[in-house]
Order: sequence, then structure tokens, then C-alpha cells
Amino acid sequence: MLVIGQITGAHGVRGEVKVFPLTDYPERFLDMKTVTIRQGSDVQQLSVEKVWKQNKHVIFLLEGIATRNQAEMLRGWQLVVDYDEAFPLPPGHYYDFQLTGMRVYNAQDGSLLGELAEVLHLPANAVYRVVSPQGREILVPALAKVVEKVDTDHGCMHVRPLEGMLDED
Repeated sequence: MLVIGQITGAHGVRGEVKVFPLTDYPERFLDMKTVTIRQGSDVQQLSVEKVWKQNKHVIFLLEGIATRNQAEMLRGWQLVVDYDEAFPLPPGHYYDFQLTGMRVYNAQDGSLLGELAEVLHLPANAVYRVVSPQGREILVPALAKVVEKVDTDHGCMHVRPLEGMLDED
């Protein structure tokens, strides 16, 4: 499931919860009739009675949550949606879940570099952590001059390695 928000605490005394959006599309919250919340392996689906934006947060009044104490018990829970409910991104942009597990190939000679194990979100740009079949870690900057092609239909990516990127220590 894709995390789209985090419950940060109670709002008021009638059981409203304050949610910090973790999505580029916070307007999606205003149309929700139900929410799925998760903490660890515990998942609950709750009906939305009322929802509104307040500054950087979204406030939800959820069915069955009627007191501040009940709302506080949800602090730290995540709002999640199924991957197929993710908002479509512009061309050339991808969710981490679409990239993780892809086979990564060298665009110059077609050789398999490995599998994309993790997307690291660093201050300058994202970096793909690729693990080779031999278990070696390769860090690939998520830059247009490096990533030549991403094919989500076939689960593969072609990269043009920078000088020294494939050198072994």
C-alpha cells in the first residue's frame, strides 16, 4: 500500500484527527468517503464524516472516533491507499514502488547491472541503490543524463554509467 498521510494527533475535543499529507496531491483527501489507516500490520477502514484543510494539515472526523482520547490513540497511524489508487504522475516521473525490483541494464553494452533495491531520496537528487547478481552495491544517480530509459511495463531500466560508477573498490 502507498502511504499518503500521517496522523499527527487530535484536533479539538470531538474526535477529529489531524493528518499531515505525504502526497503531492493533498486535494485527494477532500473527496474521500472512507480512509484506510495502518500501523504495523494493523489495518482499519473508517468512514469519513467530515474533512477539511487547515494550514498544512487535513482534519478528518471519522465514524466511531468521538473523543479526543480516541483520536490521540491514532497518533502515528498512516493513511494508505492501494497502489492502483495512486494519482498518475507526469511522464518521466515514477513512484518508488514502480521502480523497486526493476532489472537495471547498462545502456552501452546491454549487460545486466543488477536489481534496483531501493530509492534513496537525497537533498541533491534521488539515487537508485542497485544490487548486482554478485551482491555488489552500485549507486546510480537519478539524473536524465544517466537514466536513459525506464520501462515500467517490462520492469527494466537502462542507464548510461558515469565514469567510475562501475569501478570496484
